[in-house]
Amino acid sequence: MTKRPLKWIEIDLSAMAHNLRWVRKQLGSGTRLMAVVKADAYGHGAEQVSRLAMSQGADRLGVLNLEEALHLRSKGIRHPIVLLCPPLPEEAKEAARAGLEVTVDSMDLARALSKAAKRPIEVHVDLDYGLCRWGLPPEQLESFLRRLSRLPRLAPAGLSAHLDYVPGKNAVEAEEKLLDFKRRANRAKAAFPGILRHCANSSILLDFPHWQMDMVRVGNLLYGINPTAKEIPLRSPWTLCARIVTLRDIPKGRSIGYASEYLAPRRLRVAALPVGYADGLTMEPAERFIGLGRTFHYYGWLKGKQVPFVGRCGLGHVLVDVSAVRGARLGDAVRLPIRRTAASPRIPRVYSSAG
Repeated sequence: MTKRPLKWIEIDLSAMAHNLRWVRKQLGSGTRLMAVVKADAYGHGAEQVSRLAMSQGADRLGVLNLEEALHLRSKGIRHPIVLLCPPLPEEAKEAARAGLEVTVDSMDLARALSKAAKRPIEVHVDLDYGLCRWGLPPEQLESFLRRLSRLPRLAPAGLSAHLDYVPGKNAVEAEEKLLDFKRRANRAKAAFPGILRHCANSSILLDFPHWQMDMVRVGNLLYGINPTAKEIPLRSPWTLCARIVTLRDIPKGRSIGYASEYLAPRRLRVAALPVGYADGLTMEPAERFIGLGRTFHYYGWLKGKQVPFVGRCGLGHVLVDVSAVRGARLGDAVRLPIRRTAASPRIPRVYSSAG
């Protein structure tokens, strides 16, 4: 067996493949699937996840920016890649050279792409329904498409929007915006029959399955994250582990950690782990087993039991109380919570087979 490092992240590709298969079963006939692999596939590794997604029948890969797309191209991935954020006009030449599908929301960018293209570039026109990050005001869509159609070597391939919907918060407003998007998208599709209408991300797919339209964009569900209150059979592909490097018996009443601010309430068995906030630990983990509220604290798991954090998390270490774990030893692996996109890329990823 290969020796594990002192800290690592286990990525279960078979769990991710399961999630992808489940998503595909929810899609209507003819609905396409975009696997969103932005932010290094939410920290899971964009190259590995992209190859898995392609093997499971994803039609497109979605990345945020040109740098992410060029990374995948450098790894030999030739699958269709969509830039979800409009690039700067000065990036048009590289986007064209890489054969990317590009989100556009301005004529400056459209003209730059047309000028840079040596062959037709597929573009997705994005509409802004409240996030105010990028995208056209919806009422400008028809005039924008008319001007876009006059530019050579640009092929309208998609019409997109990302709603400001939060499950359990603004469902009625979201339904109204989805209806408006569909009306405008249908008019655009009459003029450009091949255009793909896509507005459904993971949350909308689950809460508004009737708004799948031509394509859905799945990120959270792929990574085993359920953003809604619905019970669905997802599997988590992600586990952060760190080995115990020291064990100490702490008497009741002794102060522990920085500023001596933690006072042992009883006799404790305390383990040190070589992972800290430089690795992304305690950067607001969004995991089900972390309690939030007035009694909030972080904890990990050792041999199936909770081990609470003791004192502050340091730059490169954290202490955990292993008093309740019989037989805890040096080298034992503790599972820890971490927000996936906050996890340091320096932590080794260990991949299991997708089967």
